[in-house]
Amino acid sequence: MDQARRPREGSVRVGDGRTLAYAEWGDPDGWPVLGCHGSPSSRLERHVEDDGAYRRWGVRFIVPDRPGFGRSDPHPDRRVMDWPADVAHLLDHLRIDRFAVLSLSGGAAYALACAHVFKDRVRAVGVLGGAPPPDVPWPWPGWVPTSMRAAAHRPSPAAALLRPVFAPTAVRPAMIPRYLQVRLNPADRRVIGRPAVRRILSETFTEGLRHGSAALAHDRALLFRPWGFPLSSVHQHVDIWHGTQDWLVPVALGRVLGAMLPDSSVHWFPGEGHFLVFDHAEQVYAALRP
Repeated sequence: MDQARRPREGSVRVGDGRTLAYAEWGDPDGWPVLGCHGSPSSRLERHVEDDGAYRRWGVRFIVPDRPGFGRSDPHPDRRVMDWPADVAHLLDHLRIDRFAVLSLSGGAAYALACAHVFKDRVRAVGVLGGAPPPDVPWPWPGWVPTSMRAAAHRPSPAAALLRPVFAPTAVRPAMIPRYLQVRLNPADRRVIGRPAVRRILSETFTEGLRHGSAALAHDRALLFRPWGFPLSSVHQHVDIWHGTQDWLVPVALGRVLGAMLPDSSVHWFPGEGHFLVFDHAEQVYAALRP
């Protein structure tokens, strides 16, 4: 990674002795925004082509690697609701009291879990292209392949059952943006086709899968199981941004997620896709700042 774009990085020990790695982007004295990265992804995920934008906006963007991704130690038995406990150690380490949370794609469950646990400490919640938990009425039951959903609910370790599904991804993670570019809608293809966006995605996918596909398989399995808290318990206002041409997380899922939250605004972007944040980051982060 270019030295000029290198984040501030560190790690912290969590309750059971595991290492939790994280990266910070932007203004070290700015408003803290906790990033819950996608799946696969890592602490190197960010949503701007020019990292200096975070400084201009007064944002301190903090992204921890979830267990098993990047440089964070694995936690084979974890559940979605284990994540806030790890985050609590990070917040104490960084001496952060109030903050916002922002998720992309598969990070939605973890962002909403933080909102549920930390309550008034979380002042704003943002969800980019997120889906609801599986224990609410899904409009598209076929969106998740039957074999994958069945594996996620078996008593055997989910990672072992799903790992073969994701193993090819881990072999050449830097190729994921190219793979996506030929399989997504035209708007996403244009975004991913920009050199800076492709570089960011290649970096974060490669780092996230540095230890193979086990963490990714486990992460996906958890999203297909009940998350461990009701969406009705999230009392903060939640902003949801969703492209109407999102082929990875269909519009109907974003609509259900918004309807299940007590206080939400769903911002629809006509003709745009899963990676719309790269064109609308300033609007997104403005909604998260006090």
